[in-house]
Amino acid sequence: MDIDALTAVGLFLGGLLAGALNAVAGGSSFITFPLLLAAGLPPLIANTTNFVALSPANAVALIAYRAEVARIRHLLPGPLAISAVGGILGSILLIWSGEARFENLVPWLILASTVLFAFGTWIKGALQRRSRFVGAEWTRTSSVLLFLLAIYGGYFGAGMGVVLLACLSLFGYDDLHEANAAKNAFITIFSIIGASIFIASGLIAWPQAIVVLSSTIVGGYAGIRYARRVPERMLRFGILAWGVVLTGYAFWRYG
Repeated sequence: MDIDALTAVGLFLGGLLAGALNAVAGGSSFITFPLLLAAGLPPLIANTTNFVALSPANAVALIAYRAEVARIRHLLPGPLAISAVGGILGSILLIWSGEARFENLVPWLILASTVLFAFGTWIKGALQRRSRFVGAEWTRTSSVLLFLLAIYGGYFGAGMGVVLLACLSLFGYDDLHEANAAKNAFITIFSIIGASIFIASGLIAWPQAIVVLSSTIVGGYAGIRYARRVPERMLRFGILAWGVVLTGYAFWRYG
């Protein structure tokens, strides 16, 4: 699909903001997905294009956490396999559901991602205050939850990073940096798998994907250097407010 200069500039600027937000607080899909819709892409193509465009972000972040990955590498094989299977199922489900069904689900998916983003940290804190929630005793529960999140991630994925981080912190990852490293590893796995499936299916608007991909990389680099000067609570509130607005618009437009 072709892209005009004005649309390219808008996507690039939005990608800069999304990359900076992702570096600090997460929630980049709340910016890039509606921008791709506004650029004229159908919802299904906007979602798959967004998926491919954002897929390098967690892989790049994973490099920054290489020391933490080395410390937890013995814990990763099983959860990585679960993430891979769940991501494959989610991506195949997206292609199978088709444009019409996905369009009907868009408002509910955005609502779900907004709720996940809003309450993920609160859920983490509430559960961690209960001493009976010990990681070693909840291996099965965490595996099932990771599998379900991977399916959601392969299908849509917006907002899941915060909840995944909360779950990992709860189920045995006491060090926040190690939890972040594991989160990026899991998301990288099903992102690469999902992107490969979508690319093979020919569902990517490449001009738009390249613009968003390049701008989020630049924005992420700038975000790491500068965006931490802005309070994370303020950034998270802004993302959440945008998610609420986007949810309302999606129900009006597609509901």
